Amino acid sequence: MKSEFEIARILKPRGLKGEMKVQFYSSDVARFSLLKTVRIDGVAHKLSKITAEGEYGYIVLEDINTVEAAEDLRGRMISARRDELPKLEEGKFYIADMIGLAVYVGNDYIGKLADILQYGSADVYVIKNDKQSLSVPAIKQLISSVDLENGKLTLDEVIFDRVVVYN
Repeated sequence: MKSEFEIARILKPRGLKGEMKVQFYSSDVARFSLLKTVRIDGVAHKLSKITAEGEYGYIVLEDINTVEAAEDLRGRMISARRDELPKLEEGKFYIADMIGLAVYVGNDYIGKLADILQYGSADVYVIKNDKQSLSVPAIKQLISSVDLENGKLTLDEVIFDRVVVYN
């Protein structure tokens, strides 16, 4: 499992004192409110303030206090260490941990989890193998088990046949 996650991308400065608009990569931005430190290009920055408005929000870093300094960070990724993030509730996983899992329908290997697309009603798992790409909704009834330790995602055979989309 990764020890550091990309949690947001800096979009642009806001105001003259270094505040930055960011796009968060989480369905629950509130989990980042307890962070004390974030990293940009491997450099640690103390977090002064974080506010969320849906998937977007604003951050203030202690050492970034001018519009010019904020502008220099435009487009950069913000990451946080796993040990600084709150524990997820049972059955929830970080996307970064799931990408690359071997996907099985029952006992049959069908490919690797290549991407997770986030939509309002349900996430969509994109699975790729040597021959094709397919998509399935990430719904509770379909997911039999997620085993991060062994790198395996198992899907229910009956539900899979009803919901799979071959791309």
